[in-house]
Amino acid sequence: MSELERVIHVYADWDPLKDPKIMGEIHEITVRGKELVSFEYDPSWLSESQVLIIDPDLQLYRGRQYPGTDRSSFGLFMDSSPDRWGRLLMRRREALTAAGENHRLRKLSESDFLLGVHDTARMGGLRFKTDSYGAFLANDTDAIPPYTRLRELEQAAVAFDSESGSPVEKEWLELLLIPGSSLGGARPKANVVDPSGLLWIAKFPSKQDEEDSGLWEMVVHDLALRAGLDVPEARLEQFSRYGSTFMVKRFDRTSGGTRKLSELKRIHFTSAMTMLGKNDGASARDGSSYLELAELIVRYGSEPDNDLSELWRRIIFSIAVSNTDDHLRNHGFLLSSRGWRLSPLYDVNPNPYGRGLSLNISGDDNSLDFFLALKQAGFFRLDEGQALHFKEQICDAVAGWRETALDYGASRGSIERMKPA
Repeated sequence: MSELERVIHVYADWDPLKDPKIMGEIHEITVRGKELVSFEYDPSWLSESQVLIIDPDLQLYRGRQYPGTDRSSFGLFMDSSPDRWGRLLMRRREALTAAGENHRLRKLSESDFLLGVHDTARMGGLRFKTDSYGAFLANDTDAIPPYTRLRELEQAAVAFDSESGSPVEKEWLELLLIPGSSLGGARPKANVVDPSGLLWIAKFPSKQDEEDSGLWEMVVHDLALRAGLDVPEARLEQFSRYGSTFMVKRFDRTSGGTRKLSELKRIHFTSAMTMLGKNDGASARDGSSYLELAELIVRYGSEPDNDLSELWRRIIFSIAVSNTDDHLRNHGFLLSSRGWRLSPLYDVNPNPYGRGLSLNISGDDNSLDFFLALKQAGFFRLDEGQALHFKEQICDAVAGWRETALDYGASRGSIERMKPA
């Protein structure tokens, strides 16, 4: 083995598995400054009769498999790694460590990001070790903070987001790193645990916000709920003058009656980006479309009729509220013993300047056009009557957006500015 090779043991630990089960190994080697990643299934995993494909780029056979030349790793592991916010926290920690210890700044590898996520808060049902007899990583002794520390976490997030280089930056960073490292997107956020032992995501305000983003995400959440869409439980809090903190319950955990965070059962999650074998940035411009998601549901879904209907209604809803950040990372699937189900709706925000969805509605058109969506209804196993009924149901729900915004304390000026959405 090369001294530069790193081996990571990958375990499946999702409901209904009773205990973590070895799935295989990631091998990472650095050659001339470039990371090369491969994955090999464990024979015991392949011998299972009910094994499901959890990444279409990783077929069920022995031997090492490699990601495409345009990818740094497999989507399966990218979904378990941090996105922009989590990576920012890790890079900032590395910079502070290098400065404090007076050594050269180290470039973090994909495995550094993967293993830097706190095991308790990691998205989905994969777990990782570098020693098969050791602990799952990362296993920092600090716990996910309780709900009661939200005000303190928001203060740290706002300060960290706006005051890089401050003498107390390290203090803010340490407070945010464990609860925030697993999370994607660009907004400051953190995991917290409620009094019943369940995980929530807190999305904090930013000094750079033009509008109260948390408030408007809550408004859209309530409109989606009213429209009959599948959304997770959410609530709104306000701790500062910078805006609201949007709280949403994690849907990749099930309590099973326990109040202990470490005993929550995991539900495996994968993004639509992984299931389609695409990269960050895939969008309507390269032909990425809702029709591809419909094909995924037909091919891998355990309840295709229900999920196709739900997906089409989400298109209508996104048109109605100008949710133009509907990229492939903002669609996901949950794994059950019978196969994949469309995950609850998440990361939906109105955009008053939006002119088209991130994904095409037809094969080549992403226009915010109800008629365009109605023409595609047959691909989602809906007849004309069903489609028209759902469209009217959703539009009726969205029609009350002003009253909902006022109920949450939106200003008249903010409501007027959001009107184009």
